[in-house]
Amino acid sequence: DQRKHRGPGPQDLAWFGEDRRADLQAAVADLSWLLSRGYAEPSSLKLVGDRYRLVERQRIAVMRSACSDGSLMRRRLRCRAVTSIRGRGLRIDGFNLILTLESALGGGVVIGGRDDCYRDLASVHGTYRRVEETQPALDLARACLARWGAGPCTWFLDAPVSNSGRLAEMIRAMGWAAE
Repeated sequence: DQRKHRGPGPQDLAWFGEDRRADLQAAVADLSWLLSRGYAEPSSLKLVGDRYRLVERQRIAVMRSACSDGSLMRRRLRCRAVTSIRGRGLRIDGFNLILTLESALGGGVVIGGRDDCYRDLASVHGTYRRVEETQPALDLARACLARWGAGPCTWFLDAPVSNSGRLAEMIRAMGWAAE
């Protein structure tokens, strides 16, 4: 893999452009409705994906954006205002945060979920690669966390991911703990 950016896929403009937005939003609503009624995710996603003629990458986006009503309610109950982190320690899912920021900075697809969380479509399977957006993503995270007054931050990185140690070194160099 020789990519230097965590940017958009070659077909992303066609698959996630403005003319596809209504179908993708309807697919998220339909999948969420099915999940809220106890239907299994794999079969529900196939049904919804087939109905809207979604390619695999669109189906992944729909799956990451949808959730059941019960799950949505639980997530909203646990959600805290950014002002509540002032002076408090944080535990950060390092790959989730960094990959999402790298994708956004690289012009990749970042989707807003039904739960108001943002997720990227860049998945790391086995190996993490530093890209040109890695240091700017860490700098952006540092600036936001400082502006919000976050206390000590501990970043958690999935151990089975190759090169996670290199990212952990970068995180430690910024004064954070990395596990």
